[in-house]
Amino acid sequence: MNKYELIANLTKETKEIYEKHYLSEKYELIVNEDNMILAKKTDNEDINLNHEEIIIKVIKSMIKKYNGYGILYINLTKEINSILDSIKEDTNLRTTDNRISWPIRQAIVKAIADKKI
Repeated sequence: MNKYELIANLTKETKEIYEKHYLSEKYELIVNEDNMILAKKTDNEDINLNHEEIIIKVIKSMIKKYNGYGILYINLTKEINSILDSIKEDTNLRTTDNRISWPIRQAIVKAIADKKI
């Protein structure tokens, strides 16, 4: 099972610290943009990279909508691996597919709710 971690709404200084941390822990930075890092630690290389790319597009578009909530740390390991399992046989996927977007949205909302407790 691959491990996926998302950290969003980062300042430049904080982002540099997380980049160093993930690289020292042998993570691959699959998204490394202005205020967001999506890191992946590969344990199982037997995944469809095209499917993973669609999931990443969904994550990037969704997380931009949650900009005003401070730094968000979301462990997406369970969600992404579950999505990859459920769409394994599909060849015609879209970023609007609820099997992809729903679990990601739930994980983001849960992270925001946990932060406010």
